[in-house]
Amino acid sequence: MPGAGWVIRFAIDNPLLVNLTLVLLLIVGVLSWRAMPQELFPVVQLDMAHIQTEFEGASPAEVEQQVTITIEEEFSNHEDIDYMSSTSSEGFSNIYIELKPGANVDDFMRDARTLLDRITELPELAEQPELTRIRARFPVISLSLYGDVADAALYEHAEQIRRRMMQIDGVASVAVAGDRDWEIWTVVDPHVLAARDVTLEQIMVALRDNLRDQPGGNIESLEGDIRLRGQGVPPDPAAIEQIAIRVNDAGGQLRLGDIGHVERRFEKPLTYARFDGQPSVNLTVTKTASASTIEVADQVKQLASELRLALPPSLQVGHHTDMSNYVEARLNTVKSSGLIGLVLVLLSLCVLLNLRAAAVTSFGIPVSFLVGIILLYYLGYSINMVSLFAFLIVLGMIVDDAIIVAENVYRHIEAGMAPKQAAMIGTREVMWPVIVATLTTMAAFVPMFAIGSTLGTFIQVIPVVVTCTLLGSLIEAFMVLPSHAGHILRPRPPQRRPWVDWQAWLDRYARLLRWTVSGLNRYLAVLASIGLLVVSLTYAHTRLPFEMFGNVEIGQFFVNIETPNTYSLDKSLQLAGQLEQEVLDILDEDRELGTMLTNVGVSMIDFNRTNTGSNLIQLIVDLKKPQAEGFIERWVSPLVNFGYEDFGPRQRNAETIINEVRERLARIAGVERMSILKPDAGPAGNDIEVGVVSDELDIINARTAAITDYLKQLPGVHDVRNDQEPGKLEYQYLLNEQGRRLGLTQTQIATAVRSGYLGNEVVYVTWNEKRIPVRLIYPEALRKTSQSLLELPIVLPSGGTVYLSDVADVKIARGLNDIRRRDGQRMAKITAEVDSEINTPLNITDQLAREFQPAADDSSYSLLFLGEKRDAEESFAGMFQALILALVLIFFMLTGLFKSLLDPLAVMLAIPFGIIGVVVGHAIFDYNLQFLSAVGMLALAGIIVNDSLILVDFIKHKRREGYDRISAVVEAGRVRVRPILLTTITTFLGVSPLIFFATGQTAFLSPMAVSLGFGLLFATLLILLVLPGLYLIVDDAREGMRRLARSVMQR
Repeated sequence: MPGAGWVIRFAIDNPLLVNLTLVLLLIVGVLSWRAMPQELFPVVQLDMAHIQTEFEGASPAEVEQQVTITIEEEFSNHEDIDYMSSTSSEGFSNIYIELKPGANVDDFMRDARTLLDRITELPELAEQPELTRIRARFPVISLSLYGDVADAALYEHAEQIRRRMMQIDGVASVAVAGDRDWEIWTVVDPHVLAARDVTLEQIMVALRDNLRDQPGGNIESLEGDIRLRGQGVPPDPAAIEQIAIRVNDAGGQLRLGDIGHVERRFEKPLTYARFDGQPSVNLTVTKTASASTIEVADQVKQLASELRLALPPSLQVGHHTDMSNYVEARLNTVKSSGLIGLVLVLLSLCVLLNLRAAAVTSFGIPVSFLVGIILLYYLGYSINMVSLFAFLIVLGMIVDDAIIVAENVYRHIEAGMAPKQAAMIGTREVMWPVIVATLTTMAAFVPMFAIGSTLGTFIQVIPVVVTCTLLGSLIEAFMVLPSHAGHILRPRPPQRRPWVDWQAWLDRYARLLRWTVSGLNRYLAVLASIGLLVVSLTYAHTRLPFEMFGNVEIGQFFVNIETPNTYSLDKSLQLAGQLEQEVLDILDEDRELGTMLTNVGVSMIDFNRTNTGSNLIQLIVDLKKPQAEGFIERWVSPLVNFGYEDFGPRQRNAETIINEVRERLARIAGVERMSILKPDAGPAGNDIEVGVVSDELDIINARTAAITDYLKQLPGVHDVRNDQEPGKLEYQYLLNEQGRRLGLTQTQIATAVRSGYLGNEVVYVTWNEKRIPVRLIYPEALRKTSQSLLELPIVLPSGGTVYLSDVADVKIARGLNDIRRRDGQRMAKITAEVDSEINTPLNITDQLAREFQPAADDSSYSLLFLGEKRDAEESFAGMFQALILALVLIFFMLTGLFKSLLDPLAVMLAIPFGIIGVVVGHAIFDYNLQFLSAVGMLALAGIIVNDSLILVDFIKHKRREGYDRISAVVEAGRVRVRPILLTTITTFLGVSPLIFFATGQTAFLSPMAVSLGFGLLFATLLILLVLPGLYLIVDDAREGMRRLARSVMQR
């Protein structure tokens, strides 16, 4: 191609311009790297929406019937909805909607708002439904404000701190927990109301009429328009008590203060927060998408240091849940692995080539990385664990192009050609095979975009990094390398290098290859390879269980406790103190415990959803940093960071500590159910999550109980729980015939009860620049006993007083804490966690399916496998599609290069041989097969094709030069064995740190590195010895078909 030849010639003739371009590339690359945000994992955009509706004081059954079902029916026919799940709990309806792959989320959100606006059947006391798009935002760091001060002072300082935190660059939001808003309580005694013949409705009307400002229009005068506004009574308790409830004919007034009193106070607490055992207000920071986790956390910690000097001595500030610690530790370890890999690659090039050739070749690494970094920055990606690991994967690949070109140029120089001429001819000779080889490697990665699950989105940055850096390697191979090769490479003096005698090795390889491909031997070699592949697949199926992700050392965990549902918030708070003390007894405060945060009234369903209730307790435990574990953490990370890594004193790993915490806390009286969550290697979720769906509640209860009991007796399964546990006792009241005859309605009775025990929000007023509610409520003494409910006086519309027990039938029942639904049907959910050292989630779910899946003719219920089972099915469905698409793309590219259908087949048949090395590697290191193992195999396919097509291309080239079939195969092998070995060695060495040295937080990446490294080692052996014979077998088949066609034509 003349154009490409012109580019190569221009680069060789203009070395100064090439070098200036490299300097510019270096400057832009460094600036791009510094500008990219740093975070733990890529931001995963979830195609999900959440609708929350508050229905204060309503039971789960009331919420389901009056709110949840109404909203579900409105959305049931929307074409973009994949599934809809809901939870109706006390006072809240939460509906989660997941959209179909490819749906436009913005369009759906507009449609959803329109649908919600059309709903008119919601209860009057229910709030307007709130629609939000679920975004996987991870908290960066939390501050806790605590001390022995009055609540008002604590909350005021917390608000000031929140405002300062919002001014920090990169902060998206600051969530405040543990504070309470002000309210104005109008407290009236129902017995006094009955004696004065005053109804609740009269009080509510008086409050609304007097506290609201009333617009009066405008006066159009000569001075201009003057606005008129009727000003309400100021929101001061003394002024509100002067509001007249009733006026008699003589002008006498019955004022609110005559029948009750008004006070400004904090709202009733729904949650309590404690930090290191003291009451606190917690402020959690979430960053913007473009901000760096490390930079935002550093600024927040700087603010905390300033606050410690400025706050009163009675107030203290502590920080916890600092994700920047994990980000820095993981990124530094991956950088360390990259440094080791880079050094090993450079050493191998120096050993296997001469020093000049190694320098020319290795220059492709920084050039490719810089191009990749620049493109990543402008595409909007971040520096995170996954993107850095993608750079590790591609570390060995990006020198493949340079190795092939440099080795070919160097071969011509060794044959006596002038360096510039060798650079031109050698580069053009391999140009198209190199381009196609690189494109096939890209083709193996690009289909990862087709993996549509959350995990697919999670790893989407890998093909982006690989594609961008490989583009950089092509630029380097055909522009930078020829320029440097033409001016740097020189023929080596005729002397034997003692550590690599290539000629002797080539002679031995050529003899072995000639014997392998001759006659029947090539068929035996292929059959032996197929047999080895079958044995490997059988071993993998029977001895290597599958799991999504392995265990990761994370110094943080969340303990979620459920107490008996009769526990009040204050009683749960008392139990929380016992739990805190038990954790303190378990952990060494000097060596293990960092901080401990306690939330009462809330727990985590998973890392994106929370649950609320007076009987819930959550402990968030941050551990101190662990001691350095392995070679990388001890010796290499300090070099990368230009200082010693800040490792900690903790010796026990997090899993050991969690197991002891689980065992000890379970013994404490009052702990009914417990689960412990810890951040995982990938997107978080339950290991086991099973839904029982049916229209019949009895069937749901029976199947749920059976599955729960079955899981509890399985080895390695813990934290088993279901949501069908009985809820709180309910007093259900219904207007009877006597009440109807007296002119009462169910609404009037409900208003009286609501005012007595919850309080009616009558009107909102503005005080201290905040909107606060005015609540009508009965004295606390009347709200303490159930007997007071039966004796609750109700003023009749016609005058007079009756008790609730006279006009309503009251019965005691017990409902559910939560009512779940899935696509319009009732659903119970069972969750559990699995110890991967003993069992795997997929094995457990397979057992559940065999044991409990209903027969084909049984439509009374169905099982939904969610959690890791669903993630695996979605991810591997996408992975299979990606593999098929990759193979199709590779086949088309090879067909275009070889102008043949059979030659691409010979190249692609080498791909399965890589599986042998994958299985051997996992068996050696005792790894289960994981999702990232499969990603590594997908990447492996592209590299195998890369090496194979270069060999086949040279075989065809030798045949065109007049060599017979066997000689062409042997001679092509002699010519290509060195670059193939070099590409294999450099790729293996690039990922070897993660294979042999990965510990702690980077260990979860090892299975992908094992798949890639060991798969390539075994595949290379087969490419060099078996692929030539396979090519000849395909050629035998081609000749056979030609002879058959000729014989048919002759007949």
